[in-house]
Amino acid sequence: MSALASRSDEALREAGDPLASIRARGLISLTTAAHGGVTRRARVREEGALRLRFPREARDRLDAVLVNVAGGMAGGDVFGVSLSAGEGARLMVTTAAAEKVYRALGRETVANFALEAGEGASLAFLPQETILFDRVRLSRRFDLAMHASARLIACDLTILGRAAMGEDVRSLWLNDQWRLRRAGKLIWADAMRIDGDAQQQLAALATGGGARAFGSLLYAAPDAARHLEALRASLSDAPGCEAAATSFDGLLVARFMAHDGAGARAAMARALALLPDAAPPRSWST
Repeated sequence: MSALASRSDEALREAGDPLASIRARGLISLTTAAHGGVTRRARVREEGALRLRFPREARDRLDAVLVNVAGGMAGGDVFGVSLSAGEGARLMVTTAAAEKVYRALGRETVANFALEAGEGASLAFLPQETILFDRVRLSRRFDLAMHASARLIACDLTILGRAAMGEDVRSLWLNDQWRLRRAGKLIWADAMRIDGDAQQQLAALATGGGARAFGSLLYAAPDAARHLEALRASLSDAPGCEAAATSFDGLLVARFMAHDGAGARAAMARALALLPDAAPPRSWST
């Protein structure tokens, strides 16, 4: 069992929460292997509120859709997702819909993700957006590991409330941590923390220019630098979104900020379509 699962299991055993009996728990562990050029499931584990579905979108790639049957996440919920693409495997994982995180009355919501791409593997984790509501407390961590010859794509888009419904996020505690290792060496570390009035903190030009949607796209592969100029061209005229990209050490990183989720989502979808094995899956269009 992965370190991610161990952390999640430890959180599940914590006592002292008077509402523990109604907290949502979810654990997914998926391991894949390539046989004759076709990627298949080697091991699948589902627990609690999380499920996996496997639509057929590509002949020699395995596609998986994460489903949260709890209908969202709230304070005290604990979720863990572990995804592994074995040697030569091709795996794309997305979510069935936008994930909604609701307010916390006490303990924070915990979500941990572990991704591993083996030798010559391709692993794409392309979840739809995460919508945060007022008074959310969310601790989220992404641990990514890859072989030097692998390709790993991951994206994240966070939206503060639903602007069309007049929702404001005036109280937010968000702790977001990313770590990417190639051949055991740390090549990317990113951390973000928002504590307080999120919309006020993002109002200044130096922090967000009034953005209510923000996200990142990581593409780690031997050919990462080759896609930089095409990606920058796509981002330069993205309507309703401010975005930029850079590349170094076999890593391509793009950042997105927008006043609403639609602009950021459209810009990210355009960017993904330019990268190998990263075109947005069908669930993005629903």
